[in-house]
Amino acid sequence: MDDHYRDTQPDGALVPPPPLPPLALATSAPLPPRRPGADAMRSRRSRFTQVLDSALNALDDVADRIAAAVGLR
Repeated sequence: MDDHYRDTQPDGALVPPPPLPPLALATSAPLPPRRPGADAMRSRRSRFTQVLDSALNALDDVADRIAAAVGLR
């Protein structure tokens, strides 16, 4: 069990840890080149998002009609 601990130093002092080093600041750099096909992927995502949005809006309309029919709204 004693193997897991460091030996103490006779000149060691109980002081708080040093402050954190300063943060790195970002500098302007050129953007990396675009991947081939990135625009096609973005348009596919856009179409998928539009279809999903339409489907969720339709489900929301159905839920509103059901809630109105039951008397919840």
